[in-house]
Amino acid sequence: MLEREMRKSVWLGGAVLAGVAVWSLVRWVSPDEPISQTNIAALAKANAGALINEKLAVSRKVLSNENLPPEGTRSLFDHIAAENNGVPYPFPKLVEALQKMSPDGSAPIAVMLPHGRSLLKGLADDAHPRVLLAADFQVPNSAASLGVNTRGQLFIGFVENAHEIEVISYNEAAGRYEFQLVQDYRETGARKLVYAPRQVCMTCHQGGAPIFPQRPWNETNAQPETQQAIAQARKAAGLDPNHYLGLPTAVPLGNPERFDELTDVGNFFAATQKLWLDGCGNDSMSVQCRRDMFKLSLRYKAAPGDFKEEGPLVERLRKAQMAALGNTVISVPESDLVNRNPVAEQAGIKGWIRKVSMPSIKLGDGAKNNEDLDAFDKLPKLPVNMDPLTKRSPKREISAQQIDGVYGVASLMTESDIDTLMQAAHGDLATLEKAVDRLPDTLFGVHQFERVKLIQALLAEGGLPAGPKNLQYAYTETKDMSPPIASGAPPLKLSANSPLHPFQTYCFSCHRGNPSKRLNFMGADTEALVLKDVQDKSKIRDALDWARYEGTDKASMLMPPRDSAQYAALSEELKKNPELLKKMRDTVPNMFGF
Repeated sequence: MLEREMRKSVWLGGAVLAGVAVWSLVRWVSPDEPISQTNIAALAKANAGALINEKLAVSRKVLSNENLPPEGTRSLFDHIAAENNGVPYPFPKLVEALQKMSPDGSAPIAVMLPHGRSLLKGLADDAHPRVLLAADFQVPNSAASLGVNTRGQLFIGFVENAHEIEVISYNEAAGRYEFQLVQDYRETGARKLVYAPRQVCMTCHQGGAPIFPQRPWNETNAQPETQQAIAQARKAAGLDPNHYLGLPTAVPLGNPERFDELTDVGNFFAATQKLWLDGCGNDSMSVQCRRDMFKLSLRYKAAPGDFKEEGPLVERLRKAQMAALGNTVISVPESDLVNRNPVAEQAGIKGWIRKVSMPSIKLGDGAKNNEDLDAFDKLPKLPVNMDPLTKRSPKREISAQQIDGVYGVASLMTESDIDTLMQAAHGDLATLEKAVDRLPDTLFGVHQFERVKLIQALLAEGGLPAGPKNLQYAYTETKDMSPPIASGAPPLKLSANSPLHPFQTYCFSCHRGNPSKRLNFMGADTEALVLKDVQDKSKIRDALDWARYEGTDKASMLMPPRDSAQYAALSEELKKNPELLKKMRDTVPNMFGF
């Protein structure tokens, strides 16, 4: 009996010592920073009610903070989607569409993050990493139109397992970035382009602009360890280890470096609008202040090497900014997240203890889409210093004595813009500045800086001796676009016997929620209205008349498109239900009513 008790005491003592050892080791390997306890829904609510400095009230009034864009404005991505008759599918076709827009045919900057920090991080892994794209080109102006500028203005994230694309793109006519989602992005999915809840997005994107990790970018496929992890996981799954979604699984460090630079550019765009609005204020000096800022930006753009922050125009700008701001500063948002190394986190004894002490994220955990906030909040938290939800200090602060607004406005214009303007002024900068003086005051009133409107006005109204007078721009015009859709809008409910059921299956992907008004003819809010619109569009009968037009010169008008999943699915269904096409066609009365 005594021997048994002694053995028990020895065992218990050993267990206690082992427990102390493990506890000590856990303390030793645990991150120096405490683990974040942030709640994304609570942060979003706090953002919505945040107070604003009185001196910065002009931008708060002008730059909308609503989920949907201001009326008559749309995001750059909306325009690109409308130009392509909807969001291209599959994802490599979206990459190809952006590549075709680039003057030199260069692909967008691409990086992959298997274990990132986004809302959808639980649905990405080494075999199916999150893919990020950044457009990086400016289209030169032509004799008829201004070219589009995507540099720092278009960012895309795609998690294939979530069937959702996240988009941040600039809205020229609203002076802000828009946050959007392409939901149910799959072969026969709705592929609906919607505007995301803005305050939720801004819990991480705290400057209302894109964010990205700092160098050496260990989260990305530019680092050998992450490259190897992706390649091994894909090979083990029987997938191409060298490519994913048509993109290389290993990229040079130049890719994340350039991506990082473009996010910095984007955040300075956001600050520039505040410098333009709050920096000049809304008093008797504000119009002249913005006019001076624009003139100085043209001066800098035309000859950056000769530009000096001195002279009467510069001093007048500083004086106006001091009157508007006083001692208040304008912050440039911090777009850089602290570098994180997920591979190293799992390596060695520290990785083992981390797994023991902290629950890990398994594929499929957490949010299945960007609206599933409760599921995201249940995931294991990151250290505070690595959590994008943690409030970040500004990258820098700009006072009234600094003229950074000049450089920001210049960066919103393209190299081709200044070439076009200088040619119109016969190469004389003084002539160009006099043209700015002739523009009406309303162009420099209390509204956001718009590159397109000011350049168009200079050429048309500035009295420049040469150059085009009526340059058009396709990426702010909205008359041919369908209304924007907010995330969370309920799906269309059809009655049990609705004749629209086959249209929902085979047609809604392209014709419901399409940003192009011409193609959005099934986009009404109710079943009755959608049915009426379908019945009013007699061309649908011909588009579904496969028997008549297959093999003729009109075969291209047949729907669904022959290379689509909807066509393949409809073809299979017709083998079981040969009358389906006729039933769909009969929903649309012919012109003779028989």
